Amino acid sequence: MTWDAAREQELDSLEEQVSVFHRRSRRFLRTFATRVHPGIDASTYGVLLVIAQAGPMRLNDLAEEFGLDKSTMSRHVSTLIRLCLVQRDPDPVDGRAFLLKTTPDGQHRLAAVTDARHAEWRGRLDRWDTAELTAFVTGLTRLNADLEPRREP
Repeated sequence: MTWDAAREQELDSLEEQVSVFHRRSRRFLRTFATRVHPGIDASTYGVLLVIAQAGPMRLNDLAEEFGLDKSTMSRHVSTLIRLCLVQRDPDPVDGRAFLLKTTPDGQHRLAAVTDARHAEWRGRLDRWDTAELTAFVTGLTRLNADLEPRREP
């Protein structure tokens, strides 16, 4: 497909809106992070959400998911472990590795905040009809798939 001036302008608008969404969604998540535990920030809350949603996972896989180096991800995970929201269990496949999963307390705290987060989303999107919401989710899902890291052959 060719990239004419109008399409280039839309690409610029997309980059701008994705940047605005990133900033605003971090602020949105920060309000819920402190409800889970006052000792976590929006980034660490995001890590906790992924661990809870993806199930037991290795630190390397988590770092790759966020595009962070292992040491940065280790700091987030260490915070979650220190706060008893996540635990490390030996990986049954590789005795040198560990699997990260939410603790019962972490699951309980997330469940309480999830209800509040969903209520906030419903309030923010109340003026959107189902077709608009479906179209946005479809487009965002497609964009997320297209942003997956490319695997080298």
